[in-house]
Amino acid sequence: MADKPTILIADDEPGVVAALAREARRAGLSYITDTSSHLVHELALKHQPAVIILDLKQHVDGRDLLAMLKKDPRTKHIKVLVLSAIEDQFTRHVCLELGADDYDVKPFDPSFMSKVARLAGVEN
Repeated sequence: MADKPTILIADDEPGVVAALAREARRAGLSYITDTSSHLVHELALKHQPAVIILDLKQHVDGRDLLAMLKKDPRTKHIKVLVLSAIEDQFTRHVCLELGADDYDVKPFDPSFMSKVARLAGVEN
């Protein structure tokens, strides 16, 4: 049996991380987390996750993290799904221009982890 795809959950709110981790397990995904935002790039390099769920409002700005991930040839292939409380279209557009694969708004709905699983290559 193949290993479960791994996702990286990067959010500074422990409650959000716990909820996403619970949903990831239900969807058949492995996960790693970073609640500091300082380790996102390092964890992405080390673990090569299939998908990164990235919050924008963290200790390190999520747009800066997204740009760093997409500029680095070692991580630019990793799919990034932005999950943010910021609802404006300008921010969404900026994130998509920086290379995000999709942009969703908190609170996430039940179909969110299905989208993550599809991006990670798991069919439900």
